[in-house]
Parts: sequence; C-alpha cells; structure tokens
Amino acid sequence: MLSQIREHIFETDVLVVGGGLAGNNAAIAALERKAKVIIAEKASLERCGAIAGGVDHFMAYLNTAPWDTREAYLEYVAKIARGAINIKIQDAVFCRELEDALERMERIGCTLKQSDGTYFRTRALGQPGPYFINFNGKNLKPALAREAKRLGVKVIEKCMITDLLFDGDKVIGALGFNIRTGDFYIIKSKATILATGCTTRLFQNPTGLPFNTWQCPADTGGAQVMAFKVGAKLANMEYMRITVVPKGFSAAGLNALTGMGGRFINARGEEFMKRYHPMGDKAPRSALVEAVIKEIQKGNGPIYIDCTHLSKSEIDHLNKTLGYDKDTLPDFLQQKGIDLSKDPLEVMYSEGMQAGPAEVCGSGIMIDEDTSSSVKGLFGAGDCTDQMRCVHVCTTGGYLAGKKAVEYAQGLSYLPKNDVKEIQKIKSSIYVPLTKKDGIPFQIIENTIRRIMWDYAGPVRNEKSLKVAIQKLEMLSEEAEKLKAKDFHELMRVHEAKQILEVGKIMCHASLERKETRFGVFHFRSDYPETREEFEGEIVIWQENGKIKKEFKKLDYTKII
Repeated sequence: MLSQIREHIFETDVLVVGGGLAGNNAAIAALERKAKVIIAEKASLERCGAIAGGVDHFMAYLNTAPWDTREAYLEYVAKIARGAINIKIQDAVFCRELEDALERMERIGCTLKQSDGTYFRTRALGQPGPYFINFNGKNLKPALAREAKRLGVKVIEKCMITDLLFDGDKVIGALGFNIRTGDFYIIKSKATILATGCTTRLFQNPTGLPFNTWQCPADTGGAQVMAFKVGAKLANMEYMRITVVPKGFSAAGLNALTGMGGRFINARGEEFMKRYHPMGDKAPRSALVEAVIKEIQKGNGPIYIDCTHLSKSEIDHLNKTLGYDKDTLPDFLQQKGIDLSKDPLEVMYSEGMQAGPAEVCGSGIMIDEDTSSSVKGLFGAGDCTDQMRCVHVCTTGGYLAGKKAVEYAQGLSYLPKNDVKEIQKIKSSIYVPLTKKDGIPFQIIENTIRRIMWDYAGPVRNEKSLKVAIQKLEMLSEEAEKLKAKDFHELMRVHEAKQILEVGKIMCHASLERKETRFGVFHFRSDYPETREEFEGEIVIWQENGKIKKEFKKLDYTKII
C-alpha cells in the first residue's frame, strides 16, 4: 500500500486549510485580489464544515433603532462575552466588514431577505433586540463554493492536512494526505490560513453516539493542534461549549425555537428560566444550558420547549426554517409524532466541545485585528480562533483573513525554501499507523478520551480533577503511538483521534489557570465557584521547546469603541 503512494507538490500565494464558511470566504477575498489560492479540504467544498447542510440565521445590526447600532452591538458583546472577547478585534473582524458581507451574500445568490424584500428578525440568546436574521441558507455553502471556483480557486478535496511547514521563523506551507488514495501532498505557500473549526467528539455524548454532534463531527481541532506545534499562541481554550438539543438528537435549533418564542417548561409544566436568569427564555446560551442541567439534577425532568402557544403563522415559519439548519430535524419530529403546535418538544443538554463561550467569540488560535497569529505567515479564520464564532463573524472575519493574508504574501518576492529532510521525516510519521499489524483501533482511544474529559474536565471541574485528567491523557498519549489503520480512511481517523487528544490536554492546562467560574457550566470550577473581576481576560497558552507556557492577558472593557 505504502509503495503505491504518489507525491504531489503545489505552490501558491495563499493556502486555506478548511473549506467551510470562514475558509471559503477567506479564499474569495484572496482571489478577488488576484492571488493564487489553494483550499485544502477534508471533505468536498460544496458541502463541508459546520453549515454543510445549511443554516437559518445570521446576526447583524441594521441601524434601525437604538439597540440596532454598531455601538449597541459592541456593548452587547462586551456584556455577553466579558472576559473572553476582545472588543477591538470584534470591531475589526465583524463591524468594519459587515456591510460588505451583506452585499456579498446578495451577490453570490444567497439573500438574507424574505420574498417581500424585508428581513425576518428574531431575538434570542441574551440579545437586546432581534439581531438574528432568519433566512434560507440551505444552499449557502454551494453558493460560496461556486463563487470561489468562478474566481479560479484550486481545490484539493479529500485532503487531511496534518502538519504545518515551519522554517523556525515562519509558516511556509503544510503537509497532508488524500483520505481515499493516500497520495501525499506538499503545499508551499507564502501565507497560510487555518480554518478548520472547533473540536467535536471530545466529550462523552449523552446519546452514546459520538458522531451525533451539534456541530460538524469532522472538526477535530486540527488548526489548534497544528498552530500549537509551531509555537503559535492559543486563547480561550478552557471553555467547554454545550447547548440544548431535542432529546436523543444533537441537532441545531435552539436559537430558532427560543427566538420564535418557545418557552422552557419542566415536568410539572412550570416555566422556570426566570429563576436562573432575568432574561428568562431569552437568556444567553450558557444560562439556558445551566438551567436545564440544574432542573434535571433537582428531579424536575424531563424538560421541554413549549411552542403550543404560538400562532399558526409562527409555527409554519418555524417548521419551515428548522430544516434550513439541519435537514433531518423535521423528519425527526415527524417520526417521533411531534406536532409543535400541539406537543411540547422534550430537550436535553448536548455533548460538550472545545469552542467559544458565546455566539460572538471563539476558542483557539489567538489572532490580532489583522487575523494574524503570533507566528509569521500564519492566519486564523472562523471557529478555530479565539475571536470568531458563528455564521456572522465567520463570514466577515474569514473574508478579512483572506485580505490580510494576501497583503502579507505580496510582501514576499519568492516562495520560502522547504527542508526536504524534515518533510520526509513528517511524511514517514503520517503513514506509520498503516504499518502496524497489531495495534489499537482509533475508537478505543477516542472513547477513552471522551470518558476522561467528561468525568474530570466536564461541566464540573476543580484543580484535582483537572490534574487527574492531564495525568490520564498523558498516559493515553503513550498508547496513541500504538494506533493502527487498515486503510486511508482509518488513517484519517487515527490522526483525528490524536488531534482530539492534544486539544483535551491543552484545554485542561488552560482550565487550571482560570481560577474562577465564568460563563456558568462552560467553565465551572467547583473550587472557585465565583466569577472574579481579576480574570476578565484570556488565558493564553503555547509551547516553547516542548514545554507548555501560559500567561494571562487582561482585556479592557472600560471604554466601548
């Protein structure tokens, strides 16, 4: 098998790793500026990433009311994501890019408007007004892919990037393999943008099905791990993101249900959210999740979202839009015999993942106002960064990353040279699992990681549990060297398992440094149950010479831009 592997060498101005929403927008921005662009994508460009099947909402301010302005929006994000969001960067990656993004959506053929030309807006998740625009984003990914191809992008599909090329000073490309044929890829680039999303399959899933995930199950922390390897700084890595999903089915839909006016009720038929947050059912996601968990712990389950009080037109709109985000959610309701106009929908807290603590900021590569990482030549876009999250910021911030990567690339007159010996060393390590006749299947390692993370670094953490988690994960790292693969698909799974394992360790180390509770169950320290003002900032983590380094970066909220 290994003797048949072909080697391919590519050269480009900008390499985008990950062809999801942020990566696709980054590529379009770079292509519009006449750069040569390659997208390396593990799946296919038309249907990949967190919105592969579609999306139903886009957050925006439209300057129609006092709550609907740039200033009001920045005040909102400073409140909802205090201690994790950098306001200056949010202004750069979203506010300054918003107007162009709205025009671009229209231009590529995915309008945010209803048939009558108006916006259908809803309010949820802690917003001061209806920032969410409901729209039919079922074909947003194909529309973006079509635009990138029209502009001349080169796409390497079924390509898993495992390592960055690094010359000791800057990132100069990446290495990977084809998950079907095994072909080895060497991609030399002047600028590299990582856009591979958050990390799923990291915590035990309540359904017992690890691929039944709220977000894309193929997102396994590749960007975070690759950036960490070359010494780039990561931030907000301690946060465990959870949501509320239909019982037994980890599907998107919470924003749609609560935005339309759905109300949480417990087994007694009581509306309980106001007991946990003054905004009740419109509270931030972290507060909704925490309330559901506590109600279940108190014996007040099962928990439901009740939409039976909504009008027929509201129910019709809800039923129509639920399928925009996840095709099979309406099918699930139908097969369960649930009519939202008559029946409350039983819900449950979802699996956990490594992701940002709010709808406006992420968890991963620490970026600046130009989307640059702390390592030259490396940029971040989308959910794999500390300051981008969800459709609206991934659209705007992804595009900004493409612009800034081109500016950097234009400053280089030639492609940097690669170390051939280092490339061959990495190549050999990539394919080692295929040579093992006896070894450990990836499922065993992954299942063990999920159990460790849920038990010791899940919704309740403390210093002792986190240190136990790190110890167990380090022991598991030794076992991970025994991972085997019988084909190239399993080889991909092996490398995904290794990425998930590394993210787990990084998360635990970062969580140890945050000696407080922030965003409720998203970072709950039982030994430090209070939120502390001195921790209004990011835990930054990186490695130097194989040793983990950490620092605290204070964020300033005294003046909103």
